[in-house]
Amino acid sequence: MLLHGFIKLLYDFGNWLYKVAYLHFLWLLFTALGFVIFGITPATTALFAILHSWFERDIDKPTMKHFFSIYKEKFKVSNGLGVVLLLIGGFLYFDISISHDYIQSFYLHSLLLIISSFYIIILLYIFPILSRYNLKFHQYVKQAFLIALAQPLETIAMIISLILLFYFFSYLPIMLFFAGSSIIATPLMWLAKRACVLVEKKQTNE
Repeated sequence: MLLHGFIKLLYDFGNWLYKVAYLHFLWLLFTALGFVIFGITPATTALFAILHSWFERDIDKPTMKHFFSIYKEKFKVSNGLGVVLLLIGGFLYFDISISHDYIQSFYLHSLLLIISSFYIIILLYIFPILSRYNLKFHQYVKQAFLIALAQPLETIAMIISLILLFYFFSYLPIMLFFAGSSIIATPLMWLAKRACVLVEKKQTNE
């Protein structure tokens, strides 16, 4: 009985490893198809959408067909959001550098760091929100921010998971090459989905 359970555990682990490796391959492929700069955000959105469907037990759709469908559907909006967030990130980085090197104001520097923290939180949630909801362009960032604030435990857990994964990949860098995007996205999608469900339940009960 114990041997049977161990064999099943090995089978489940091998199956999971195959799935995340294949999903990582699709992410690399479709990122490259968009010449990286136009492909990375829709490919990442599709990756999160596939993980979301797996967590929802919606496993009947062929993975590649589903991936390509989401990639096409979210191509424009994900690239638009990518440009906006990239510009904001560049602006914050530039401002923090100027503040640190030249202005050296404690209050201004603290304010910029707080704004940067909110920016990072939005980045954690933006792809799960893109994969779960169909919203107007400006609502994605707003929804990501509000859900992150409404569920701080899940948000903190996402940050901790990234720290743990950093150490995991530092010890096993081959896994970053083999299935990096999928492994990173898995806890983020699971925690973001949990946060979304909890917020939706609160809204339903009000």
